[in-house]
Amino acid sequence: MRGLVVATTGNGSIHQALAAALQRAQAAGVAVLRASRCAFGGIVEAAAASPGERGGARRVDAAGPADFDSAGMLTPAQARLKLLLQLAAG
Repeated sequence: MRGLVVATTGNGSIHQALAAALQRAQAAGVAVLRASRCAFGGIVEAAAASPGERGGARRVDAAGPADFDSAGMLTPAQARLKLLLQLAAG
């Protein structure tokens, strides 16, 4: 397997156990792309909040989804085609 698309919940949330498995796959050379399965909206990358900042966007911990490429507003099916084209292009 050269790549996979993860159909995540909400804004790209991934369970810790899945994130660990995806990190192992990524370390083995498998391309990992996150896409939201929400009908309206996609994954919006958020900037890290400053320490002590309340209500700001925050980056997830080191084992979280921010470690994997985002498909942005693409559906999982569209993200799969994007990944196929990327892998074919080398």
